Order: sequence, then C-alpha cells, then structure tokens
Amino acid sequence: MAAALIVRTLSGRCLLSLLVALLLPILAPSSAHAEEGSPLVLTPAAGIENGGLAFGANLRYFFMPNLAGEIDGAYGSSLCQDCRLSATTLTGNLVYEIRPIDRLSLYAALGGGAALLDLSTPRSARTTLGEFDCGAGIVVALSSAVGLSLEDRWFLPVSGSIPDASPGAFTFDRIFLGISVGF
Repeated sequence: MAAALIVRTLSGRCLLSLLVALLLPILAPSSAHAEEGSPLVLTPAAGIENGGLAFGANLRYFFMPNLAGEIDGAYGSSLCQDCRLSATTLTGNLVYEIRPIDRLSLYAALGGGAALLDLSTPRSARTTLGEFDCGAGIVVALSSAVGLSLEDRWFLPVSGSIPDASPGAFTFDRIFLGISVGF
C-alpha cells in the first residue's frame, strides 16, 4: 500500500524530475565539474515552501565528473488548511548534473531523509517523518567558481504522521533561488 502511494505521488509530482533524469545521459556532451577542479559545491538558498518562506543550504561532493552526493538542509514555515506548519528537513541525495552548453548546468536529485514538523494551529503537534525527495534545477555560471541556482524539490513523507491529518497534508514543494560556490 505504501509503495502504491509513493508511485502514485511520484508520477504526479516528480514527472519533470524523472524526465530530466532520463534525458540527462542523452544530452551530456561534457563533464560538469571535473574539468574545473571544483569537487565541492556549497549552495545557500532562500525561497518558498508550500506558500511560506524557507531558507537552507546544500553541500555537494562530486565523486565522478557528473555525479555527486549531497547533504541538503532547510527550514520553512508553510501554510496549510487552517494551520501554520514549520518544517526542518535534512536529506541525503544523489545528484546527476550535465552541462549541455557553456555556463549552463542542469541537474536532477533523488534521495531521502527526515523532516521535523511542528504544527501550531489549530492544535499543537510535533513529529518526525521519514521522507523521500526528488527535484530538478538549473545553475547559470556567473564566473568559474560562482553560479546562480534555481531548483524545485518535492518531499513525500513515507513514515510517521500527526493524528487527524490527511495523508497528503505534509507533502512539500520547495522552490529555492541560491548562489552556488565551488571550492
């Protein structure tokens, strides 16, 4: 039953990410970071999560020219039906990135982790959820070490709950704008 829920949610929310991930090997004419010698990339960012403000950062380590491991953390205050919900997320992801043209990188991310949710109105509740996440983004290089990043990530809880909440109530959509710095 949980697998069917994940597949159904992924087909609706992650279709763009899955399409990008399938097309990346076809479009990849060159490596993204190995040529530049920037195996670590830090991206602090801010944006919107389910209608509320959010901020966070991710750190990527490119262990292959187009493949990176990533740690992503964020905090957001979301709007939900008659409530206020704050979420702190921490995920580990695998990121595949290509550079189809100079100064432009496209990437897809897939992984999972945990979310600490704090529901404040109409009644208080706090819980930790296991979650799956996927996303896609674009980085426009401003220099050899700095770029402007725009990404959209979807977070789907796979374990845990808050009593009396609908199963899809804690699915997050986060859009971030950030500055990527390679070092």
